[in-house]
Amino acid sequence: MNNQNQQQISSTQPQILALPGMGDLLKRTFSVYKARLGTFLGIMVFPLICSVFFLILPANLKKNLLLGISLFIIFWLAVMVTSLWSSVSLLYAIKEREEKIGIVESFRKGWHKIISFVWISILAGFITLGGFLLFIIPGIIFAIWFAFPIYVLVSEDLRGMNALFRSKQLVSGKWGSVALRLFTIGVIALVIYSVIFFPLSFFVGKKAADIGDSIISLFLTPFSVTFTFLIYEDLKKFKGEVSFEPPKRGTKIKFILIGIIGMIGIFGILLIRQFYF
Repeated sequence: MNNQNQQQISSTQPQILALPGMGDLLKRTFSVYKARLGTFLGIMVFPLICSVFFLILPANLKKNLLLGISLFIIFWLAVMVTSLWSSVSLLYAIKEREEKIGIVESFRKGWHKIISFVWISILAGFITLGGFLLFIIPGIIFAIWFAFPIYVLVSEDLRGMNALFRSKQLVSGKWGSVALRLFTIGVIALVIYSVIFFPLSFFVGKKAADIGDSIISLFLTPFSVTFTFLIYEDLKKFKGEVSFEPPKRGTKIKFILIGIIGMIGIFGILLIRQFYF
């Protein structure tokens, strides 16, 4: 019975004694980004195209309301599906960078993980939100613990709560170091975004600025995701050959209840906004 419940997750890479410094991490991120930029852009451009059509759609269909609503829904769904598909495919393009898999192969591999990707994202989002509703500090802790489940999904094929707790296992003992690295890439992304987006919004108007926002994301997202993926890989190397045992039922239930608090919080916020704003 114990063998059935326990999954062995081992790193085939040599163990490291400490996490690499920020400079080394940024250098490796730039190296991967430059080498794989063509593939990254090819993956990211599909949701960008759908987003551009989605943004210009309302202006061209005001005279035919029914057709406008129908196309609005179609393009909205297209944006959602292509965005999710591209997100998973980008992870595969980074993970298998040594094999230099292309755009088509990345999409092929990513297609089979979309549903699991969505489910893991929902779980992590609700649990983290529930933590923030429990006096903020638990939410901050959870946000770092559960920063890597989508990378676990793609790299180790663990799903659902197992992916979340594998992420927690990797972060354990290095919470501060991981938080600092994630904070750094967040600041870098925010500065780049602000320097480009706000002048665009001021000089060319909101519609053009929204398109510019999509173009910024086209280049910035692969860099940020690569940076985070390398943190995940460094954590795996640091932990070495560590067995992963799925969380016990009681532990799962505890975090599911926190997630339910987060879900109730979302609905509460929506109701308050609906009736009072």
